[in-house]
Amino acid sequence: MTTLRIGDSTLTRVSYAEVEVEPGQVGLTTEEVVGAGAPTEWVTNDKPRASASAWIIEHDDARIVVDPAGAVDAILRNDNDAAAHQQAFAALLHAAGYPREGITHAVATHLDGVGMLAWRDDEGAWKPFFPNAPILMTQTELDGIDHLPFEPPGRKVLAELQADGAVRGVADHESITSAVSLEFTGGHSPGHAIVRIRSGGEQAIMVGHLALTPLHLGRVDPDGNVNAERAMAARRALVAEDAILIGPLWPAPGAGRWNGSELVPISA
Repeated sequence: MTTLRIGDSTLTRVSYAEVEVEPGQVGLTTEEVVGAGAPTEWVTNDKPRASASAWIIEHDDARIVVDPAGAVDAILRNDNDAAAHQQAFAALLHAAGYPREGITHAVATHLDGVGMLAWRDDEGAWKPFFPNAPILMTQTELDGIDHLPFEPPGRKVLAELQADGAVRGVADHESITSAVSLEFTGGHSPGHAIVRIRSGGEQAIMVGHLALTPLHLGRVDPDGNVNAERAMAARRALVAEDAILIGPLWPAPGAGRWNGSELVPISA
């Protein structure tokens, strides 16, 4: 686990899996990965590292999970293995002190698979993974995904959750607590958002999928974005801020600070 303190907020990363991926899976070439000269936390054996993990934000009485195990539905949520993986993920969270019943809010920065936002029951129906937590997503995203020229991963499961009343569309700038807000960026998807944690003069920003890997910061990735120019502008704005940057797919420690040319991993 990684634990950070941002003012009076606590951010905890619980990792389910850490793997190397082929550069093409994140829109890079081997030459780009090697040329980046990235820290070994981000790259090993000339391959980007990635994770399936969950970040939990604790502030006041809220326990907010963000993008838990998104973008890996083909592995974790397939018909054969979904039940085993969700049980194992729930057990890992419980052992870390975060039973799924104790989470108060579940945030999806955008739709890219359902990840561990949904729980498949014995009859094959999908229910909220965190039974006491509304799933928060910008209404712009909920509206926008219905007009994409393709069906994004997890759309059918999301429809089941919506029908069950588990999904809450929120404004483009939504305060969850006095220290935690969801903020629209667009770019990667129509209603993509970041999560900002600001407290005690410090701040951290969860960047969603504006950067699938830390190597994406400061560059453009047109194949992975609905609007590449907007995504690039959002990245430039993020690296210009004095903030810890956090990516849901980034390997341990999952967070770092931009030094002007690359993301330097934080000390856990």
